[in-house]
Amino acid sequence: MKSCPIAEVTKFPLVVPKAGHTRDALEELFHERRLKPNYTMELDSSELLKRFVAAGVGVGFIARSAVEEDVRAKVLSVIAMADAQVRRDLALVFRRDKALSRAALAFIDIAVKHKSTEELVPGAK
Repeated sequence: MKSCPIAEVTKFPLVVPKAGHTRDALEELFHERRLKPNYTMELDSSELLKRFVAAGVGVGFIARSAVEEDVRAKVLSVIAMADAQVRRDLALVFRRDKALSRAALAFIDIAVKHKSTEELVPGAK
């Protein structure tokens, strides 16, 4: 997979989320590195962001999992940031009023234990 430094990204028109975790992380990243991003469009939808990038409006930042099909279809390409990472915290949610299967309960148990291990041992995965 190709990669480029984050400073290189600022040379291109950027199509970014209007708000949310990704936008906040990008703002912090650009601020920390004293970089001036060239925002071309701010969008509310990941699907719109992908469409505008595919149309050549600019380059965008989006979760890799959100573009897997587009990359396989050769509609979009992924270029990793060589010197930066944006991490996302995920939450495990389920309905309280429904009984969970044994498999679901086992999964939750594993997830909780995994999270506890990460908290105790920095860098553990």
